Amino acid sequence: MSITVHIDGQPTEQSPEYRRVLAQLGPLPDESGLLYRIWTSAPQGEPTAHSVWLNPASSAAAQEWLDHGGAVLDCSTDFGASVDRLRQGEAAVTVRSRSQAPLSPHMLAAFLTHDFPLVDALMLARAYRDKGWPADLADYPVPVAGPASDASFAEFPRNAGLYAVVPTSEWVGRLAELQVPVVQLRDKRADRAKRAVAIREAVQAVGGTNTLLFINDDWQSAIQHGAYGVHLGQEDIDAADLGAIREAGLRLGISTHGIYEMLRAHACRPSYIAMGAIYATTTKSMPTAPQGLRRLEHYVRLMSPHYPLVAIGGIDQSRIDDIWAAGVDCAAVLRAIVDAADYGQATADLLATTPPITAAAGVV
Repeated sequence: MSITVHIDGQPTEQSPEYRRVLAQLGPLPDESGLLYRIWTSAPQGEPTAHSVWLNPASSAAAQEWLDHGGAVLDCSTDFGASVDRLRQGEAAVTVRSRSQAPLSPHMLAAFLTHDFPLVDALMLARAYRDKGWPADLADYPVPVAGPASDASFAEFPRNAGLYAVVPTSEWVGRLAELQVPVVQLRDKRADRAKRAVAIREAVQAVGGTNTLLFINDDWQSAIQHGAYGVHLGQEDIDAADLGAIREAGLRLGISTHGIYEMLRAHACRPSYIAMGAIYATTTKSMPTAPQGLRRLEHYVRLMSPHYPLVAIGGIDQSRIDDIWAAGVDCAAVLRAIVDAADYGQATADLLATTPPITAAAGVV
């Protein structure tokens, strides 16, 4: 069954605008029967997690709708641009669009039908220019009051290849010996002193090798011990001192789980953007459903002209060729190496899948 969207209680299939946009977007995903409801006037019935009220009549009515599990989208015009404020549960998103055109609920419905979460469907609907999938980053809304950098971070090489995420400095040393091009130390111990020791040891372990070492989250220790770069999640970029990281010369990678988070990352002007989880993963609890190859291909068309891209989440030997075919610069793996019966052979097999680097591939 496909995803269904109703606007003010009526199926969107009755809308010529909706049908026109869907025709440009191409085949629909094979998904299981979600029903979204978009209300442009007073809603009927109880809200659900897939009910959104556009421009509610009053703040009190909006709050009641939110309290019962619905979403609220307030659209206004400010200084010649559209400002959208999306609230859903505890999440609140504000973006400024490139024009002051009103939001079309039928266009929003078209991207919901393609199984994008509400916040990402909003970004796509605002960027849409009547010519298929919006692939020009300049057309997308700009997040308001989020983290930002006033200059770009140091460059990370295009087509760097295999990117291993490992839990200890010992693993960093093993993979540096095997010439893995990029390794991230993801040490999640609460004891910061022990983490700092592990980071120092990891930096020492890659010394004299060609392995590029990123440190997950602990940007202070990464600066202190001279790591190549730091990798931050969405929550971390709100708290980290981006200026200090940039001025220290470290590269910055940022995790994203959809288009809105990519726009937040873009405002920080990082060295690379990581996109995931592409497949289901047990490594960590994910805030979104798996992205899949279809979305990954859209993300590559949108972001690859601007940043090196890392795909992450559930990637193993059986899936990595599809990841390379999508056009990313790095394929990130964890369990495929760390949990392997023979990590050396598993690493060699994964390294062997890396496409050859050519000048046409955009190497820097």
